Amino acid sequence: MLNPIPTVIFFTLHILLIQSQIRTSNHSRCPPFRCDHIDFPFPFSNQRTFGSGTIDCGFPPYQILCGEEGEESTPVPILMISTQPYQVKNIFLNQSYDEGVVNLITLVNTDLIRDINTASCHSFHNFTSPSSGLLLPDWNINLTFFKCPSQFAPPQDFLDQTALNYTCNDEQYRLYLGRYVNRSQMKPAERSFNNSITPRDCNLVMLPVSSADINVSSVNNGDIERSQLSKVLAAGFPLQWKSDVDCENCIKKKGRCGFDGTKVVCLCDDGCNNTNSSK
Repeated sequence: MLNPIPTVIFFTLHILLIQSQIRTSNHSRCPPFRCDHIDFPFPFSNQRTFGSGTIDCGFPPYQILCGEEGEESTPVPILMISTQPYQVKNIFLNQSYDEGVVNLITLVNTDLIRDINTASCHSFHNFTSPSSGLLLPDWNINLTFFKCPSQFAPPQDFLDQTALNYTCNDEQYRLYLGRYVNRSQMKPAERSFNNSITPRDCNLVMLPVSSADINVSSVNNGDIERSQLSKVLAAGFPLQWKSDVDCENCIKKKGRCGFDGTKVVCLCDDGCNNTNSSK
């Protein structure tokens, strides 16, 4: 009769090996995603690998496109918001403000900068905040533009409130920059410029900029040139998001966060309990 002990030992070792491989595989599935000089934490993930398995490493609206395949230059991280590509300039985690601890991502609209440098008005559209939890901070500021038909004859009181204007290169529109910057969360009635004084046939365009990178007095005094405006926009503007509670708990357990399509899951070496944060 065969001795059953070696067989039991073999199967026990085999099961332990499989469990070890699963645990190791789980924990290594979602490391921080690096593009250029930035390490993107959860909820951001690589757009090229998103949806390729049962567990993703971020939420759907937070996918980062890291350059183009085959490019020889350093890849540039891109975040899409309402079909508009924004270059990611930086990420700052766990920043303390009056509203609490938040995370910040700095975005740059390179299409807009190109258009300003070439006197184009094509990219001048209102910024639309995404519905994914990325928000403009309360302390952020907006620049106010008016995009008007080239045949528009502005009254003097309107011109007195503008800091800069130029004819777009298609000669169909003329762009005016209002003298007064506005806080992002102001209601229209609280703004120096608002829809009530927007000339007929002109479009009001509000664009966010970083309050740290603009000389407000220069704009208010009408002392700003197009090249300076381009530099302000090149500095980017911040959006904030708050860390997912379940992901934070997972990290405290030395795990890594994933997303199974309905909830956050914790990927770790010792079988962390899955969480149930739905997105």
